[in-house]
Amino acid sequence: MRAILVALALPLAACSGAPSEPGVTATRVLEITGLQPVVNAVALSPNGSLVVVGDFDDDLIAREVPSGAERWKVRVQPGRERRRIDGVFFSPDASLVVTTGHEAQTLEVWDAATGRSVAVLDIARSRGVAFHPSERVLAVAGAATIHVVDVDRGHVVRTLPNAHAGDAIFAIAFSADGQTLATISGEGSLKLWNWPALVLRSSTTLSGGLEAMSPVSLALTRHGTRAASNGIYGRVHVVDTAKGREERVFANVAQAPNHGMHAELRYSLAFTDDGNWLFAPDSHDRGLRILHVPSGKTYPVLQGEGPFYKAVALALPASMVAFLRPGDDQGRGPYGLDLWRLNLPGDAAMSQDAASGPAPRLLQSRARFMAAVIRQTSTA
Repeated sequence: MRAILVALALPLAACSGAPSEPGVTATRVLEITGLQPVVNAVALSPNGSLVVVGDFDDDLIAREVPSGAERWKVRVQPGRERRRIDGVFFSPDASLVVTTGHEAQTLEVWDAATGRSVAVLDIARSRGVAFHPSERVLAVAGAATIHVVDVDRGHVVRTLPNAHAGDAIFAIAFSADGQTLATISGEGSLKLWNWPALVLRSSTTLSGGLEAMSPVSLALTRHGTRAASNGIYGRVHVVDTAKGREERVFANVAQAPNHGMHAELRYSLAFTDDGNWLFAPDSHDRGLRILHVPSGKTYPVLQGEGPFYKAVALALPASMVAFLRPGDDQGRGPYGLDLWRLNLPGDAAMSQDAASGPAPRLLQSRARFMAAVIRQTSTA
């Protein structure tokens, strides 16, 4: 399983100073309305061709992009036990989909092309999944334990119990070079582990216990020298892991009345390769923004029409982002699914490459404009 890379054009100024406007916008390419179940989790395949949504009624539905046509639908009922779906994750090669549940007793693996069940793993209370960028394994945060799963054999090959001294793990992520695994607990304790030894490298406690809360997303830079996490109040905390200190906190405010928490915005952060830029939810949960970590500057990318977005999925290799949105500001249905394509500087000049050649050719074209290479860092 190889790492998936994509070039993104971001005209950077000196790393220490404020950069120029990145100039990244977005165009909506798919909108589906009238979804009746409470949709709760969304994932995009790395190539952007498939979007998968999980709901409170234990249904997992895959739709093709950009048509929106339903490819398959399965009921997630291991042991015939109904439960909600809290997390959906794609493997880097887009061949597998994993579903998790905060209170569930199992974790499920599905064939992404057909929806066929591949494995059901006895891992309880799983909140985060991280596929290794090059090895055929995934790391799972189950309660207070790190589970390492061989995806070809479909079973757990190693565990690290009590990784956070009794505190549950709420998010997990690999660095893009595959040498570091990061975990963060419900109280905001961030730990970095050497891979594959799982020897503790460093530990940092985020300010205010990361809002004394449940981290909902975790991302690492390519070599694990920075980490970012956001929590139920939406603030984004950035940690300099090399120095073992919190470097920056980006504010967030609730947009919708009576919706002061952002617990659904899981797996919604991604660093650029140089670690200076970070994709994150819009400051009012209505879209996407780019954060420049050295300067603390924030730049908008898109803002949707709904009251707020409930869940986010980033597919940076395909320059796409997916959102789930409720029907009103109380979080009630019917729900909607929005997919947006990122418009990068120089895309107009590259349109012929995109239309006439395969994805690698498009990536090479974007490299001519790029100041950093971006990899989707999911938590996943």
